[in-house]
Amino acid sequence: MSRPERQPSPDVAGAPPDFVVADRIVKHFPVRVGAWRRGSVRSVDGVSFTIRRGEVMGLVGESGCGKSTLARVLLRLLAPDSGTVTIAGRDLSSLHGEDLRRFRTTMQLIFQNPYAALDPRMRIGTSLEAPLAQHGIGTHRERCRNAADMLGEVGLDESFVERLPRQCSGGELQRIVIARALLLRPRFLVCDEPTSALDASLRAQIVNLLVDLKNRFDLTLLLISHDLRVVRYASDRVAVMYLGRIVEVGERDAVFDHPLHPYTRALIAASLLEENGLAAGDAIRGEPASPLHPPRGCHFHPRCAIARPRCANGEPELAGGSGDHRAACFYSGTLAAR
Repeated sequence: MSRPERQPSPDVAGAPPDFVVADRIVKHFPVRVGAWRRGSVRSVDGVSFTIRRGEVMGLVGESGCGKSTLARVLLRLLAPDSGTVTIAGRDLSSLHGEDLRRFRTTMQLIFQNPYAALDPRMRIGTSLEAPLAQHGIGTHRERCRNAADMLGEVGLDESFVERLPRQCSGGELQRIVIARALLLRPRFLVCDEPTSALDASLRAQIVNLLVDLKNRFDLTLLLISHDLRVVRYASDRVAVMYLGRIVEVGERDAVFDHPLHPYTRALIAASLLEENGLAAGDAIRGEPASPLHPPRGCHFHPRCAIARPRCANGEPELAGGSGDHRAACFYSGTLAAR
């Protein structure tokens, strides 16, 4: 496939091994009733982690834990209240105007719902061409050619450029959304629940496609999903998020085979019980607290089977484990021994 000509973009060839670095990211949303402020929803509450160049980082957690908000902060679609995001060695907070617009070609987002990601009145070819036109890449004819070629890269033929979204299936629409994200030749791709709108028969196809494209296009991926089977299959490393905080991070097999945080263990027990041999008592209990009024100390302690008074009074840091496998739990050693 021909590579479109475009404006000079940031050089990522010499980017550091930690391609994406999130450092103490905080993003709260104020809640108001009339003229009065009633507090803040703590969507992201001091998150730090890294994604190495060329790897797939899986991000898991219950709905409402802050995964999508964190993804949008990483892409500078939302400005953090504090903390920094560095991609390919560039601090995003230092980029403004034209510099930021040019850098956006380096990072792209695959939306959760492909039906809502495309204009229902716009033909697929026009939707695909739009990002290239927005960034002044190529002539109209070149953009059309590259859009058609990219459809081939995701397993669709050229005839799709003339179709409307309603003439495509859910799996085809997801492939089209992926093709549009890749047309700008990004290096960092955020996949926000890319299989949640698809039935089980299509999920494996889309996940396999993403892994294949990651290798072919030299991508770094953040894969957000509540489906732990998808994350275990596709990810190199995994981060677990609960009520705005990362509670565990590490190599995929270490996290799934030897979880160090009670919440991670509960998630695995709930979704992969038979495959992992975890006890039924590890299953998660109760409902998550409101991010408007999270518990003091460890946010998970009201639902935790091994919680002790210390958990309600102190906030554990990510620590322990072997290699880079870490958990934010005072008693992770207890779980490691089980």
